[in-house]
Amino acid sequence: MKLIIYLIYLYLTVYTVYYVALAITAQKKVKKIRDEYGKKIHNLCVVVYAHNNKETVENLIKQLKNQTYPTSNYTITLVLDNCSDNSEVMFQGDLAVNVMNVKNVDTIGRDQAFSIITEKYSPIKDLDAYVFLDAKYYVNSDFLEKVNESLQKDDVITGATTLICRENLTLLDNIKYSYNLYKNNFISKSRDMLGLSNLVNSDILAMRKSVVDEMSSFNFKDTNDELKYTIALSNIDVRTGFNSDLKIYIPVENYDFKIPSLSHRINLFFENILKVKPGKFHFNELIMSLIYPNCLTLALGYFLVFDYAFQVKCLLNYYVVGLGICAYLIAFCSSLLHAKIHSKEHFYLFLYPFYALCKVIYNFPLLRFIRKCLFKSGEETKIEKLTIQAFVYDGTRYFPCKLEIISESGLSKIIFINKNKKYKTKNHLRVVDAISEIAQKLESYGYLLRLCKCCKYFEANIDGTVNQINGFCKYPFSNRTPGDILPTVVWNACDAYEKNNVVNILDAINSKKEEENI
Repeated sequence: MKLIIYLIYLYLTVYTVYYVALAITAQKKVKKIRDEYGKKIHNLCVVVYAHNNKETVENLIKQLKNQTYPTSNYTITLVLDNCSDNSEVMFQGDLAVNVMNVKNVDTIGRDQAFSIITEKYSPIKDLDAYVFLDAKYYVNSDFLEKVNESLQKDDVITGATTLICRENLTLLDNIKYSYNLYKNNFISKSRDMLGLSNLVNSDILAMRKSVVDEMSSFNFKDTNDELKYTIALSNIDVRTGFNSDLKIYIPVENYDFKIPSLSHRINLFFENILKVKPGKFHFNELIMSLIYPNCLTLALGYFLVFDYAFQVKCLLNYYVVGLGICAYLIAFCSSLLHAKIHSKEHFYLFLYPFYALCKVIYNFPLLRFIRKCLFKSGEETKIEKLTIQAFVYDGTRYFPCKLEIISESGLSKIIFINKNKKYKTKNHLRVVDAISEIAQKLESYGYLLRLCKCCKYFEANIDGTVNQINGFCKYPFSNRTPGDILPTVVWNACDAYEKNNVVNILDAINSKKEEENI
């Protein structure tokens, strides 16, 4: 018991010292980068990701076109990810915007879209940095100027999200947003001034091209993945900076509260704690910060330690514990002044610990299991999964890849995987049609998929099955007996592969019927 109390006290003391350091740092004035680096201009590529954001994307593109930043030093690339709202019509003939329109496959996601763009622009020598934005936001006219200023100090920089109007927020949204303001205006800002890493926000992110090339891919599916990506950056000694003046604005209906889950933080801590080594300051500090306590945990911990120190005479004096509690409370009051939030937002901020506690209870494993049992409907669908090793050809050399064939109720969905890039078929189809759809999509990006189905020596076997996976190879191998039949399936491949002139499976069916009629 005594050892446990000492460990709890050590944990609380370390966090209190850290919090006091943030409060002291917040009192310092931020050094303006503009005066020192105003003449340095970066060449920027602004990448905007949109998925059915027709109402906001047009306005964002107009704001980016009208920046005070020199037009010769930035370009705009818009990724329309499987949009069904005819967003592409608005930018037809717009020479100021490079549009990549993703169609005929499942939504590829923001991380895959960014990976495709950065790989495409990798050979460009005079490109200095990328600026990644989500199409649901709005920006000020000096947005790129502030990005340029921030890039003078940091290789990776993120900013703050601000609501345009708060009139329609619910009580829960107000609690979340008030905490978000406190976090941005005090914690993230003070951490940046101390030279510590901040969480990557993929909605507003600027990265030097050298860092993007070194990382080679993105992982931005959710906030938990953004935290994992931040750790990966710090592992190569790249700190994620934060600029509270770098703001993006969002309507209430599109607001998303981004806080990594407690379980994910704890899992990442145990996954990386053994990787902590001397000389990796940013990585070490970020890993240790994963286990920071919330207000309720801190209060409970101090209560246990103070009660033990008061009742048991030991090296741990309750005066010393009380001094730590006072230091934390003074630092917290100071943080409220520097967070620049209104009195009404203070009320919502004090409710946040109770919201966090309710969230922990709601996601407790036993309760999750009970909810799953209560709301389970129907029998589980039988799903079969098959992974195929394949190759894609870019005109110069072959690259290894994987095809995941996921069968459900007789039909299949195919996922193409190359490194961290993924393409999916839009719907569940026959295997033969799903492969054709993936092959056509890859060909639109300049890649050839090396499979029997795509080879000119492949002949489909019209056997009446749903998926049509069987066929014959007609290549005249040297050891083949004339007239023999060499069976194969659509996902096989060999060194005799040659690109097929696209022939629809229906043509083969019609040809088969004509032969039968004759």
